[in-house]
Amino acid sequence: MGDVSAVVRGVAQAEAAITRAERRIDVASLRALRACQNLAKRSIRAGMRARPRWDHRGASTRTGPAVNLDLNPHHAARGGGPGRLSGGLHRGVGGVRRPTINPVAGTVAGGVGVGGRAANLYKKRVEARFPYVQPGLRAAEPQMATVWAAAWQRATARWD
Repeated sequence: MGDVSAVVRGVAQAEAAITRAERRIDVASLRALRACQNLAKRSIRAGMRARPRWDHRGASTRTGPAVNLDLNPHHAARGGGPGRLSGGLHRGVGGVRRPTINPVAGTVAGGVGVGGRAANLYKKRVEARFPYVQPGLRAAEPQMATVWAAAWQRATARWD
């Protein structure tokens, strides 16, 4: 039997096209992750907005200057949520600013949590009595799959 030989052309172009496609998929993954973080953040924050139970708060070193809202009635009965006065807990909900991508493992990592201005002193107690993170994430989850599918569809729609 004789030797069989073949000449393959276009290997460099094929490798370049695959590299470009991988880059588009990585960028799409990061964009989808950021979009999902923002979706979760909005959903969590949506469950935190309620009328403050009290219409005033005195000044303190932890919470800052005095607040007077002049609401009527001055006090609302407990229930329905943690209420809102300063908005520090609401503003503390945020996503990871620099999500990471690991091309070797094929993973993208980010997250949403409560930090920043929210005082550790009260966010755990408020979450225990009036859960807002878990219900917010559950409400956002059905839309997250759509965000990922659309991002990857746009990234893989063309191969050049």
